[in-house]
Amino acid sequence: MYRRTILGWLWLVINPLLPLVIRVIIFGALLGVSSDGLPYFLFLLGGSIAWDLFAATLMRGTRALEMHGEMSDLIYYPRAILPIGNIAPALLELGIKLGVFVVALVYYMIHDGRLYVRSDAALLWGLCALVLALIFALAISLFTSVWGETTRDTRFALNQLTSVWYLLTPVLYPMSQVPEAYRGWIVWNPMAVIVETFKWGVFGVGTFQPVLFAWTATAIGGLFLAGLIYFTRTEARIIDAR
Repeated sequence: MYRRTILGWLWLVINPLLPLVIRVIIFGALLGVSSDGLPYFLFLLGGSIAWDLFAATLMRGTRALEMHGEMSDLIYYPRAILPIGNIAPALLELGIKLGVFVVALVYYMIHDGRLYVRSDAALLWGLCALVLALIFALAISLFTSVWGETTRDTRFALNQLTSVWYLLTPVLYPMSQVPEAYRGWIVWNPMAVIVETFKWGVFGVGTFQPVLFAWTATAIGGLFLAGLIYFTRTEARIIDAR
């Protein structure tokens, strides 16, 4: 990915962390956005871990057939593995962010004398939220990878969509700052439920509604199955028509 670049492997750290630092400066320091009692860096990093896993997986999965579909001309394999296998860079970025997260926890524990992360079984809900974000992105990419092979407009349209979607998800701000009249609409956003569950499971802040999370997981599971059916029925025809 970073072949023939000057900074080389440093981009693995710069790409996921530079936007995070800029947002902390703008929203945390300059605008003073609330963070439910957490240091804003930790608050934003927690939300970004869940959101960026979703967004990066979705974009990588969408480009899977476009980037690797030509291998089908040489050897047969189930092409459904392409969107799944193409998420490796997103998982690598997740590992980098988790490493930064651990370092930040140690720093704030020394600086504030407080361990901001939970140490009980609720952490498992945070893990469930990450897994659900990954499955959700894969479910959508089973559709968009086929569309992206037909036209590259899919990739550009998806960039615009995720930019708006990001602002409608409580990553930069806590749900407590959303006016009551609009909270009912935000919970229709599956990523809002996932991000809030992740922050609740890890930090104990935000809101967690088990029934809503269960409905979201069920809907995402149904979308994933529908995506598999759609992908297996259409990908061969799309690639053969290239």
